[in-house]
Amino acid sequence: MSQENVEIVRRIYAEVSEQKALPAEFFAPDCVTDWTDVSPDFNQLRGIDAAQKALAPYFETFDDFHVEIRDIVQADGHRLVTALRDGGRIRGSGAEVWNHYFHAWTFRGRKVIWLSSHTNRDDALRAVGLAE
Repeated sequence: MSQENVEIVRRIYAEVSEQKALPAEFFAPDCVTDWTDVSPDFNQLRGIDAAQKALAPYFETFDDFHVEIRDIVQADGHRLVTALRDGGRIRGSGAEVWNHYFHAWTFRGRKVIWLSSHTNRDDALRAVGLAE
């Protein structure tokens, strides 16, 4: 696994936790994000601006939002899967909600070209070619 890509993913999650937005500098202009598995209303989105617009209402649900990496599985130097937990305190309440997802990442150089979100580990592994 490219350690550099792992560090980029860690930085992306840290910034999402801090800013409630994907850090555009880590994404290729023609990147594709696929949220179909976790939110069928999103489908596949092309470009970081489309992803930001789609994710903003989700991030804004929370007063205190965090992403925590639980595991990282390598496919090769350009593809990896992260198991994560995200959520936090719901805006205007004391209630907390936590979700468990698996993200499949593909890089070209140091830029994300594909990011898909899954509720099932095997689906994420399939997305990077590690399962049939």
